[in-house]
Amino acid sequence: MGGKKIWIVTELFYPEETAVAFIFTRIANYLSKNYKVCVICGPEFYDNSKKEFVDVVHISNEIEIYRTKSLNLDKNSIFQRTIKIVILSLRMGVLMWKKISKGEIVILATNPAPLLLFVSLIKHYKKFQLHILVHDVFPENAISAKIINNNKFITFKIVKYLFDRSYSCADHLIVIGRDMKEVISKKVNRFKKHPCISIVPNWSNPDKFSITNKVNNENKIILQYAGNIGRVQGLIEILDAFRLSNNKSLFLNFRGTGALYSYIENFIKKNNLKNICLNGSFSRNEESDILANCDIGIVSLSTGMFGLGVPSKSYHLLSAGKPILFIGEPKTEISCLVLENSIGWSLDVRNQNEIVEFFNNLSSIDKDVLMKMGKNARLLAEKVYNEPIILKLLQSKIESIKN
Repeated sequence: MGGKKIWIVTELFYPEETAVAFIFTRIANYLSKNYKVCVICGPEFYDNSKKEFVDVVHISNEIEIYRTKSLNLDKNSIFQRTIKIVILSLRMGVLMWKKISKGEIVILATNPAPLLLFVSLIKHYKKFQLHILVHDVFPENAISAKIINNNKFITFKIVKYLFDRSYSCADHLIVIGRDMKEVISKKVNRFKKHPCISIVPNWSNPDKFSITNKVNNENKIILQYAGNIGRVQGLIEILDAFRLSNNKSLFLNFRGTGALYSYIENFIKKNNLKNICLNGSFSRNEESDILANCDIGIVSLSTGMFGLGVPSKSYHLLSAGKPILFIGEPKTEISCLVLENSIGWSLDVRNQNEIVEFFNNLSSIDKDVLMKMGKNARLLAEKVYNEPIILKLLQSKIESIKN
């Protein structure tokens, strides 16, 4: 542990197992080897259904954690979640004001979103060095999630201006994809102050995943979506296309929880679909087995999500050595990753006919093709996106910013 202090500020942190919590916990552990790391975060559990899960990540004893309380409201209710994150943001902002001193380094998550507005004001007086690690781009992602209905409304334009200005107040913006850099650059370039923007992708953990082929006695191709079953994942489009394809050689498995869980459950029952299975959440120590039990992993984003998110599940599929079927907008980060490295397919989420046709033809794909794509994916995880490589890059980007 070094003498210089770094503050990590994130709603989600250990022992919570969501992707953002996992990522920031690993960052904190890595930086604690060379810095004094302190964390300001929300409650221990964001998803109460995972309280009994045993986390496979261990937190360094050198890290100091300051937690805030959160209101016990429904995260899947837009109104209740809005109240919850505003109150949580205020409480975390107060902690930052009390704890962080001039000249210290702050790495800020983009959740909870309102905290970004408060941090830009706090930074003005506290004069700390601010790095924002961008995983979600607000308020644009609220349009894709149907939380905000129209980006032409004056209220949206005001909110967007305030958030764009808050991003521009940072010393350094760290984005996780090329498309995200494009979007973030447009947000901040209209202001006089332009923060440095770096691309540091999410990472894989190939050592945590065994390459195991699923047991399949029915000679079906199993596709699997494992992750947040939310509003911006384009899952409704996938369901509709899968139903229309009527390909008896395919089986679609969903694993996870989220706002659309009940919708998918009802969709399966209403259409009497025997080749779709919906299961609940899973812990990280189950992840290797879960991902092994498929031929193809699905990664998806809804229309309008260009540059607004890069699903971390993509990198876990690389580690598991699975081909990726990406369904989203072209030229997004994962679309480029898949096509540039021959590790799967990229389909336009706006083109239902294309998706249906792909499902119809999927049973004709040679198993050797799937195996080759899987090997390419695993090699990419080991040589390019391995955790130590990416975390070293992240630290070097942070250290390159001078006060």
